[in-house]
Formats: sequence, C-alpha cells, structure tokens
Amino acid sequence: MAKVEALEEELVELKLKKRNFILANKDTKEIDNLIKNLEEEIMRIKSNN
Repeated sequence: MAKVEALEEELVELKLKKRNFILANKDTKEIDNLIKNLEEEIMRIKSNN
C-alpha cells in the first residue's frame, strides 16, 4: 500500500500544480493527462488488492 500512498501524494501535487497553471492562464493538457494516468494506476492497484 506504500506505493498507492506515494501515487496519491503525487496526484495531490499534480492537482496543485494544475491549479497554479490555471491561475497563470497556462495550458493544462499535459497535467490533465498525467492526473488521469495516475488516477487509473491507483484504481488498478486498489482493485488488485
């Protein structure tokens, strides 16, 4: 479960980064893709346990 916790922490950091990009009026497509992939990875790991 340590891996899931690490991924969840990374997800939080990416969401904060996305917020900053939005506030700076920058494109968030790359961050959106990273967030989506991380969320899918977390779900996959949790469903295998």
